[in-house]
Amino acid sequence: MRVFKIVLTLLLTSSFLTSIGQTGFISGIVLDEENGMEIIAASVYVKTTQQGVYTKWDGSFFFEDVPVGNHEIEIKYLSYTSKIITVEVKANDTTKVNVTLKSEAKTLGTAVVKAERITNTEQAVVLEIRNSQQVVSGVSKEQMAKSQDNNAAQVISRVPGVTVVENRFVMIRGLSERYNNVMINNVIAPSTEVDRRTFSFDLIGSGSLDRMLIFKSGSADLPGDFAGGIIKLYTIDAVSKNYTNIKIGYGHRMGTTFTPYLQSQGSKTDMLGFDNGFRALPGSFPTTGYFQDLPRNSQQRTDAAHDLPNNFVTKQRMAIPDFSIGLDMGRVFTFRGIKISAINNINYSVSYQNFSREFNRYFDWSDQSLPITKRFAFTDENYQQDVKINILSNWVFELNAKNKIKFKNLFNQIGENETIVRSGEDFIQRPNDDLRNYLLGYRSRTIYTSQLEGTHILKDNHVMNWVAGFSYMGESEPDLRRFRTFRPRNSPAEAGYQMQLPPSSNLFETGRYFGGMNEFSFSQGLDYAIKLDDKKNGKKINFGYYVDYKTRNFDSRYFSYLYPGFADPAEGERIKRLPLDQIFSNDNVKAKDGLILEEGTRPIDSYSASNFLSSTYVNYVLPINRFTFTTGARLEYNIQSLLSRDDFDTIEVNNPISSPLPFLSINYDINKNSLVRFGYSRTVNRPEFRELAPFLFYDYKMEAGRIGNRDLKTATIDNLDLRYEYYPRSGETISIGTFYKNFINPIENKTIITTEQPTFTYINADKAFNYGVELELRKSLKGLTKNKFIDDLSVNINGSLIYSQVDLGSTAVAQQQVRPLQGQSPYIINTAMSYNNEKKGISVTAVYNMFGDRIFSVGDVLFPTIYERSRHSLDLTVNIKANDRLTFKMGVQNILNAPFRFYEDSDRNEIINTKDNPIVVFRRGSYFSFSASYNIHKNSK
Repeated sequence: MRVFKIVLTLLLTSSFLTSIGQTGFISGIVLDEENGMEIIAASVYVKTTQQGVYTKWDGSFFFEDVPVGNHEIEIKYLSYTSKIITVEVKANDTTKVNVTLKSEAKTLGTAVVKAERITNTEQAVVLEIRNSQQVVSGVSKEQMAKSQDNNAAQVISRVPGVTVVENRFVMIRGLSERYNNVMINNVIAPSTEVDRRTFSFDLIGSGSLDRMLIFKSGSADLPGDFAGGIIKLYTIDAVSKNYTNIKIGYGHRMGTTFTPYLQSQGSKTDMLGFDNGFRALPGSFPTTGYFQDLPRNSQQRTDAAHDLPNNFVTKQRMAIPDFSIGLDMGRVFTFRGIKISAINNINYSVSYQNFSREFNRYFDWSDQSLPITKRFAFTDENYQQDVKINILSNWVFELNAKNKIKFKNLFNQIGENETIVRSGEDFIQRPNDDLRNYLLGYRSRTIYTSQLEGTHILKDNHVMNWVAGFSYMGESEPDLRRFRTFRPRNSPAEAGYQMQLPPSSNLFETGRYFGGMNEFSFSQGLDYAIKLDDKKNGKKINFGYYVDYKTRNFDSRYFSYLYPGFADPAEGERIKRLPLDQIFSNDNVKAKDGLILEEGTRPIDSYSASNFLSSTYVNYVLPINRFTFTTGARLEYNIQSLLSRDDFDTIEVNNPISSPLPFLSINYDINKNSLVRFGYSRTVNRPEFRELAPFLFYDYKMEAGRIGNRDLKTATIDNLDLRYEYYPRSGETISIGTFYKNFINPIENKTIITTEQPTFTYINADKAFNYGVELELRKSLKGLTKNKFIDDLSVNINGSLIYSQVDLGSTAVAQQQVRPLQGQSPYIINTAMSYNNEKKGISVTAVYNMFGDRIFSVGDVLFPTIYERSRHSLDLTVNIKANDRLTFKMGVQNILNAPFRFYEDSDRNEIINTKDNPIVVFRRGSYFSFSASYNIHKNSK
């Protein structure tokens, strides 16, 4: 609480300092001289006081704190002739100015060249938030450039009420990632994970983003499936001049770079982010049914096993420094009277991560009189190499002044090569053995999204926008190998580890898993807006529709090596003691007196699914004096289908549901610089394919199983928001708000009681609620003192206090009936201090983040709830602009190198203290980076 008292003091102090000495005001509107239309985001600058703002959506601007006397005001906008006017300011009076700018468009053939509206500066994003009808937070490209944020996950962690889990998944207002919806531009993005409903934000490089907006309250023209927020990622799409940037980067991670790195044999295309088939099941490999029907000692089964590579050993090499290279090109040209703006970027990066991870589990009992017994104690040595290719190609075709087409494409290819060597003791199953277990895996993902958008001014005050989208998500996890070895503790020092062979095929002993998913999505939407009042007071109505169809196919197979009972036992003992590079060779995998390959795949290990969403909406904006009322309704009809099988019958899910969703927001403009927002919305939260699928997956990292629940229902959420916003100057904001959410049938995790490992599934709880307070301060210190250094400083502080409670009702078997929502942090704090000297071309930014303890996994009578402990993070970035072409960027991430800590609530008092035991503890290491960017084209057009 002390931190929030400090922040509140800063707010009051800054508000006071910006209000003293007021002597007069200047207000006005900037219009196009030819058609009288408002000019949005025009620069208005008072030379004598060095105050500057951008015009709002209605072309208006406002200045306060202007001394009495004559002042020169300069008004600028791209492709318009700048204008300087002189105005007189009187004490305690408002000087009103209406300014018209003349277009200086240059005619080339029949094309008229005009500049794009600027959207990616801090001022532009703050202005967009100010003029929104919803509760919105945002981050601009300009703000991203001041930090070490390399991807969208790192960028969004700076937003009020947002926390990032596992460095890639986003939680908003204490709600898990499944309660968010993600849009890339104006199209719903696919879920990027096989085993959860979420979007992996680390896949989108920050260099591809124009800005990021997080809508925390609903609107009729936004998707209705969310509770935390709708995150819109806008990719860069237009330029005003030609450029070609070449960027190279270097990264050094403490504890990883120049240290030994373990990895199994891979394919020649691993460096391009995908496997070339080296790890895949051969095309001639028998089908599941045929293979399982073969006798164990058949030669055909042996021949099939010989077609798989003997790839169970790791090779050691040195982890080289991370590196990246990128090429960014922007072009503006005219073709047959059409102005074309094109941005094409390609970025390639390779990174390494080594760390040591403590992993423990205990036998805990709800009866606190029983002693806690350690189940196992392991140390995981983790080695991971990530290869990422990001390609962006965005085109804007300006057919004429009233018609514009945009074609946007984003492609990501990601290859993740992972090795985990687990050493330690199992005190229950193998108390007399030293254990060494392995995971050797490779996962590649392909994500492609494409949108074709059109904007058409049909007639005065009538605008139509449409979008058609396509996305593809493909994931391949070929030949995931998980196997266990042991060595008797009393054996000679030179004795090697023995392979632990299973009696039958399973997922974790001498297992080979092959999984793959393909998901296609098609969408189309249209919005028609009519401005109802020629007086330009904002009265309008818009209506439209959005449809989205997606289909997914998931297939998996798994195999285990075992030694059959009919073979010679002595030969089996000899084989399992062989080195890893020999034990599974063709000489030892044979039909007689050798290892055999057994397939354990069941029909339930694959599924197909589809989802069809159709929605229509109407939205009405009515300004009355200082109030702006926005009311609307959205009707969504959704059909969710899934098809799988168990060992006996077909499993079919078919969930058609209609959801009427009302929305209301009321904005009250206290004055030109401050307003109050109130919002109500009803939204839904639908199950995701994986949450419905009965497929069971073994999570090696957590020694847990995960399985879906076909009986899940759609959750309904009522949302209330109230926020005060104050905008002292252009690009600055101070806000404080509160929210409340009530859930019916929320989707939550449930632990299934097992004897050896937990298994997690999904249920509908009876009800839940959460509420909280959010605070944000974006403030320049310019003008607070006469010190030039202080003038170049700015602060960005935001924080949240959140409380939640979920009631599992009668479904709470062997676990808490009432508890906080999974993943909800009780508090979140983000702070940033920036120094920016434009004349010297130097900027320095320090960013600090922390969050409170939050539930990582829900427990039961055998396995207590696991909490992720709070963690402090500090980053530092330095940008140096050497000249108009060359820019350097240096920084340190994770300066504090604070540990990631996951503790179980051993004494079950819902608080982590000294009596509780660590489950997982590790450090990732501080990360030093350096990059250089060179612009080949200097001020070319």
